Amino acid sequence: MGNPQKPDHLIPEKKYIDLLVELQLVRSFADNATTDSTTVDSLTKAVYKKYGVTAQQFHNSHEYYQQFPEKQKERVDKAIEELKMDQVEDTTQTTTKKLKTH
Repeated sequence: MGNPQKPDHLIPEKKYIDLLVELQLVRSFADNATTDSTTVDSLTKAVYKKYGVTAQQFHNSHEYYQQFPEKQKERVDKAIEELKMDQVEDTTQTTTKKLKTH
């Protein structure tokens, strides 16, 4: 199989994981909200803009990282862990807000 060609402008691993997290949040929002594809596209573009990457750059980096299954599993696991931590923080903040109002 040889060594895969590293794409130009490969997104660094940490930024890539952060992108996976935010793009998953956009997908979850799209799945759970009554919204149209224009809104989802806008949110996706906003995520790319926030990180200073293009959709093509993300796609190329994703394709490259996918060629290393063990390392990709670790990256995805980190993204899942971050998503879980976000959910815990949201629950904690909501609970705290509720407690302060009583």
